[in-house]
Amino acid sequence: MMLWGIVCSMQPPGTGATTVVFVNCAETTAGEKGLVLTGKGQEQAGQLARFLRDMPVEAVYSPYSGCLQQTVAPLAVSKNTTVRYFRDASEADPKVMDHILQEMIIRHTGKTIVICAPPKSILKMANLLGIREKELKPGLGLFEEVLIVNVFYAGEAVAQKLNMNFQKKV
Repeated sequence: MMLWGIVCSMQPPGTGATTVVFVNCAETTAGEKGLVLTGKGQEQAGQLARFLRDMPVEAVYSPYSGCLQQTVAPLAVSKNTTVRYFRDASEADPKVMDHILQEMIIRHTGKTIVICAPPKSILKMANLLGIREKELKPGLGLFEEVLIVNVFYAGEAVAQKLNMNFQKKV
């Protein structure tokens, strides 16, 4: 992971691949105001921040949902930024979601962004970025897995799934 961060940081600003790191919500439980992170979920959120500590993250995104926002809040703090909210239109309106993703890519060209979303939304967003679902290995949806998508200038994309527990390609 550290090598990945070094390679990404060597690219001149505004050029090269835009790296999108997708992560699922940490462990939750039902609370008064919807889903909230459990104690283990809070530990997992901290684990995400530690996992990405050497990666230069420019922006952190989440739909306006308590558990998703709580999952990436420690990461945002560690990167000296705030969680930016977006409308998750993956299910309801894929054209709108495609527009939202393209705006994120344009705004952060050549940089790294993190998007926390539900597993179904991650699959749909990865598909909108050019990753075919059959190219993704089964098992997406566990918190410990992150999906890293490099989006190139010509609209081409490649994906790699990493396991935070082992920090190796799976």
